[in-house]
Amino acid sequence: MEQEHTPKKSTNSSNSTQQNKKSFFKKVFFVIPDVRLPRIRLRIPNWRTPGVNLTLPAVNGQKSLNLSIPSIKGLRIVGGVWKVGTLGLMVGLVVMTIAIMSAVRGLQAAPIWPEPALYTASYVQPDREVKVGQDWDQFMTDTTPAETRQLQTMTLQLNLSGARAGDITLSGLDIGKASGLTDALQIVGSSGNGNELICDEVILDGLEAKTLNLGSSEIYVLNITNNIADGLSIGPTMSATPKDIVVQSIRGTVSVPAVTNSTYDRIIIDTSTADGFCRKLTISNVSAYGAGINLDNIHAGTLTIQNSIIGDGTGINAASFVVANTTKIQQLNATNNVEQPVSVQ
Repeated sequence: MEQEHTPKKSTNSSNSTQQNKKSFFKKVFFVIPDVRLPRIRLRIPNWRTPGVNLTLPAVNGQKSLNLSIPSIKGLRIVGGVWKVGTLGLMVGLVVMTIAIMSAVRGLQAAPIWPEPALYTASYVQPDREVKVGQDWDQFMTDTTPAETRQLQTMTLQLNLSGARAGDITLSGLDIGKASGLTDALQIVGSSGNGNELICDEVILDGLEAKTLNLGSSEIYVLNITNNIADGLSIGPTMSATPKDIVVQSIRGTVSVPAVTNSTYDRIIIDTSTADGFCRKLTISNVSAYGAGINLDNIHAGTLTIQNSIIGDGTGINAASFVVANTTKIQQLNATNNVEQPVSVQ
């Protein structure tokens, strides 16, 4: 009896076809042995619009219309818990990423003292501490020149106009000149009464800078001792106008945290719109590169400049250290000051 031989189907082509048909996850993610992710299939939801009849009383013989309310029925994910969980995780990650990007986009934290920024002490409540400032970028536009941006972004400015502060200390600072900068340290007000920095005591100790100019101020006692200058010109005007400023109580004053061991392009203390008050202002061990120190509109009981080196290298015949005749004083103590060729670099 002859047996019929049924030819075997070739499985090589079918196997290769199945191997080429990789799932989406196997194409995108690294394949981990013995770990398989189930396929996820979405079934298109079935839409039904059932009719809902609402019986309302007839008005003038007219009956109410039937209202149809749309609904969705049949939306489900086929394949079990693993498929549902995997899809849910992916959707959650996408939503969370979009939320984070939307929340962070465009936000910029306010500078914290003493980061380079503009701080307005008059906005701080009495007995509180100056902490938060405004970034210089807020005062710039798309047309602001690059030179202006460079000068401002590394500036620490304290606006004391209208504020009453306790002790202010700036110590151990390196101030590096940006291009186009003329003053590394400024105490600036405006001419006339009502726009001055009024302090019991101001101490400038251990400064190194190209120039130092003091003008348009009233100092009861001016002490200038132990300084070296590449040209020294001390010519204040003796006057009965300056008063011995006394600021003892710090009750109700704002607190300005000390600034130490920091680096800036320049520092500005500004009272150009209203008087600012402090008990004691100390600026010590400050090295300024490429620019000078400009002090204007100060009213102080005592101002001391000591142990400093001031010189721009132009020679002693062109004074680098100047106390102008616009500074009025009642008493001057100038001792142990030396003129010699000095160039601060």
